[in-house]
Amino acid sequence: MADPIMQNFAGRIRRIEKIHRKGGGFEAAGTLGQSFYTRTKRTRRPVLRPALTVLTVFLVFKAMTLAHLGSADYTARLDGLRTGNTVQQVGAHLMAIDPITQAAAAGIRPLLR
Repeated sequence: MADPIMQNFAGRIRRIEKIHRKGGGFEAAGTLGQSFYTRTKRTRRPVLRPALTVLTVFLVFKAMTLAHLGSADYTARLDGLRTGNTVQQVGAHLMAIDPITQAAAAGIRPLLR
């Protein structure tokens, strides 16, 4: 039976030799070694896709609310928000009925009934 400590040591040596064969290892500070050429470039974080996702979810929420309540009740609730404080007025402005919301609500309405 082999000594487990020696097996562990031999495994570490094999890993180090593999890294050296691939060109890795010690690099002095200030030199352009292998890691300079093989390092992955930092990617920029996407901004457009999450913003479009949030906008789409918001529009679907508006359309489902409009389809569920109906146009008359929805506008009555918006009028109630318009008479409230500043936050409620901003909410009423954001939740106002637009052509995209109307079209989406028309498509959702048969699914809710």
